[in-house]
Amino acid sequence: MLTERVIQRILQGPPRSTVPLVDDAWPSVLLDGPHGPYRVHMNLRSGPAPVVVAIHGWTSGVAHARNRTEVLTDHGFHVVLLEMVAHGTSTYDGDFTAQCVVECLEHLLDELKQGTLSIQTNDQVVLHGHSLGAYVALGSTKGRHRDNVRALLLESPMTCYSPILLDALEKIPVLKKSILRRLIKRWNIMHRNLKISNLEDVDVPRWGVPHVPVFVMQADPDLRLGKEHLDVLIEATPSDLIDVWRSNTLRHSGTSSHEERDKALMRWLRAADFIPRC
Repeated sequence: MLTERVIQRILQGPPRSTVPLVDDAWPSVLLDGPHGPYRVHMNLRSGPAPVVVAIHGWTSGVAHARNRTEVLTDHGFHVVLLEMVAHGTSTYDGDFTAQCVVECLEHLLDELKQGTLSIQTNDQVVLHGHSLGAYVALGSTKGRHRDNVRALLLESPMTCYSPILLDALEKIPVLKKSILRRLIKRWNIMHRNLKISNLEDVDVPRWGVPHVPVFVMQADPDLRLGKEHLDVLIEATPSDLIDVWRSNTLRHSGTSSHEERDKALMRWLRAADFIPRC
C-alpha cells in the first residue's frame, strides 16, 4: 500500500551517516538506552568541571560534533558526544523519530546525574546541538531534566518538523491527510509519554521552548533549512535569553570546523560567565 510505504520511508533512519569517530582523545562507551544500545564519546578534564553534552545532526555524526566542541574542551569543559541511534556505530533499524533521540538524551542525563560515567561535575549541564541535534536539545526542555539544563548552544537549529514533513508530502497531496493521521497514530504508539494530536505539537514552541540562556550560531543564509526555523525560535524565546551570531561563511553543514564561530562562542560564554575557573 502506497500510504504505508510513504510512512515507512518517513520513519526510516538516515540513508547514510558519517563514519564512526576513532580518536584516542575521545574514548567511547556503549550505553543500553530506551531504544537499544547507543554510543557516547567523552573528552574529560582531570577534576570537576561543567559538562557539555553535544548532539550532532541528521546523517552527520560524532566526528563533526567533536569538531564543533573541541574549543570547549580546550577551555576546561567536560564534553560528552551523543551518537544518535541509526547513525555511526548504531545498529538500530526501528522507526526513527527525533523523540527517540530525546529519550536517549534523557537516559544519558540520567547516567550523568547518577555518576555512572564517573564524570566529576559541579554544575548543571549545557546542551549543544547542531541542526536536528538542536531540535533534540529543544525537545528536552520539557522533559524530566528541564531544571538541570544551564544553557543551550545551537548551531543552525532545526526547530519545526511540520514544514519538512509537509514539503515531503506535496508530491502526493491526495494522500496527505491519511498519511498524517497514520503518522500521528504511529508516533503515539511509540511514545506513550509524549502523545501528539497534530503537527503543531512537534514544532516550537509546543515541542519545546528555551527557559535558559541560548546562543545561536547561524549559517546566513542557511541553504538547508532557510530562515523559517530561526524565526520561530526567536519569536518563541524571551528576548533577554537569546543571542544570535550570524555568519555568511558558516554553512549549515560542511563547516564543522570554523574558527570565527569558535571565537564567537567563547566570547558569549565568557560574557555569560560560563567559562570554568581553574
